[in-house]
Amino acid sequence: MDLAAGKQQYARTQLEKAGLLPQVEWMQGDATQMLKTLEGPFDFVLLDLWKNLYVPCLELFYPKLAQNAVIVADNMLFPEVVRADAEAYRRAVKAKGNLQSVLLPIGNGIELSCLWT
Repeated sequence: MDLAAGKQQYARTQLEKAGLLPQVEWMQGDATQMLKTLEGPFDFVLLDLWKNLYVPCLELFYPKLAQNAVIVADNMLFPEVVRADAEAYRRAVKAKGNLQSVLLPIGNGIELSCLWT
């Protein structure tokens, strides 16, 4: 899901090079609205949208996660202006109880979470 068609095209190109294009379903629009209507289950979620939407999106997709699902959240360390939202997301993940998470100091910081059922 992405609002920007150009970003989706870039992602498609990269996934095609990696041979993973058939495993991805593409949707363009507002993630918070689309997540309300999608049933799931979701095996993999990449969060890389406005950081103040991380927690609302988590609340929408969390009940729809597949067993052993993986969540990757970007920008957990930088830019510093979004640090408060990143920390709120990390607290929300921890509060779920069945998500194991690790903060990786890669790029701008990645929170890698796995659902334990």
